[in-house]
Amino acid sequence: MTNLVNSLTSIIQAASQLPATGIAANYHQRIGTGNLDIRCLLLDTSGSMSMECKGKDRRIDVLRKAVEALDWQSYRLFTFDSFCVEIPNPSALWATGGGTALDLGLKEIAKLNPSQTVIISDGEPNNEQDAIAAAGLLSGTISTVYIGDDIDKSAIAFMRKLATLGCGNTYVRDLGRGHAELSGTISNLLPPSKL
Repeated sequence: MTNLVNSLTSIIQAASQLPATGIAANYHQRIGTGNLDIRCLLLDTSGSMSMECKGKDRRIDVLRKAVEALDWQSYRLFTFDSFCVEIPNPSALWATGGGTALDLGLKEIAKLNPSQTVIISDGEPNNEQDAIAAAGLLSGTISTVYIGDDIDKSAIAFMRKLATLGCGNTYVRDLGRGHAELSGTISNLLPPSKL
């Protein structure tokens, strides 16, 4: 019996030395990590953002109005297309063009060690694998807001995959309904700073 207890103790001790994996380990690595003073909005300004929303404003115009309606000074604002750029305010959200280098945006934000990142996009990056790998570099949580065509199931699935990796939430928003709903969603994900 003593040999059995000793063997069991050895197995338990060896198991406790194994690296943590799985969903619980991912939450442990992300929740509450990063610099609590840094929360980022990563905004898609690729060419597809020039499309009209059901015959009304362009996607980029609705996005700009939504960010303007926020307490946007509480966040670091970044845009991504073929490049990633930090912008000083929402009025810089007017031009669209280029590719959708989401991976570059995620790598740039990772340098800041944020506690929260919200990605707003139509979910069609240049390379999904590169974007997923770059998301793995981020600290804190990653939430996503999908603002593309609501019949594009693969793009929605990609945005959900990013949020799952980042222990965050995913929302699908119809920009044809205007900016207020999008602004409310962002506010729920990244409430204004209490500083």
